[in-house]
Amino acid sequence: MRLPPFEFHAPTALEQVFELLATYGAAARLMSGGTDLLPGLRTGKVRCEHVIALKRVAGLGGLEFDPARGLAIGAGAILADVGRHPATRTHYPALASAIDTLATVQVRNKGTVAGNLCNASPCADTATPLMALGARVVLAGPDGRREVGVEEFLVGPDHTRLAQVELVERILVPPPRAGLRTIFQKISPRSRVDIAAVNMTLALTTKGGAFEHVALFLGTVAPTPMRAARAEKALEGREINAENIEAAALAARAECRPITDLRATKEYKAHIVYVLTRRALQTLTAEA
Repeated sequence: MRLPPFEFHAPTALEQVFELLATYGAAARLMSGGTDLLPGLRTGKVRCEHVIALKRVAGLGGLEFDPARGLAIGAGAILADVGRHPATRTHYPALASAIDTLATVQVRNKGTVAGNLCNASPCADTATPLMALGARVVLAGPDGRREVGVEEFLVGPDHTRLAQVELVERILVPPPRAGLRTIFQKISPRSRVDIAAVNMTLALTTKGGAFEHVALFLGTVAPTPMRAARAEKALEGREINAENIEAAALAARAECRPITDLRATKEYKAHIVYVLTRRALQTLTAEA
């Protein structure tokens, strides 16, 4: 299918982006990598009269790591660059793993982490690791900047905390806490590059043979990637043993809210949540 007609804008400064957004409102869409927007326009899933490209906007690129401040991912940083950055692979292996298994090589070399989040898909592969790591999104608008946690940023399918005249400027991932272990897992119905039927990220620290800090986030099993709070509560402060791991996996299965879709039934997804949670806990506690 051919792309429908639209007016293309290529601003070079944030102020120009804000002006275009204010002028065209809901008739405009921002584009960075375009790996979701352009296919959406072709199929009719997305409709807009104006496309505002962010590629030339100064200050939106960049990928920097500082041991004291963490990782700063510019809105224009492509997935492949973030995934293969030495700091990502060393300090944030769950995020690197999520990117390694996200879509195809072509998509990873064109799409951006910010774009993956802004699509606000329940199955966005970068969402659960960023949530588990406590990442925050810097939103820029004509009135200044504000920060929101990734967990708060995603409101529902195709819906974020972005105001009409705002854009994501960067994503800030804090330095990992001492002793933190993380793991990202996904199950796809056809191949690892397919959209996940279930994905999840677990981050934890242990102390004295017990779970100290636990962060467990599940994707594709609720309207947004969700925190498995009951599973976390079943572990924190408790002894590392098979009984507590089993209890947490059962809690995660009970609190997820999947629906049946083309990729899997809701019953299968809930069972996979149980399997992946138990497997992740066994893996990370064995390392500990």
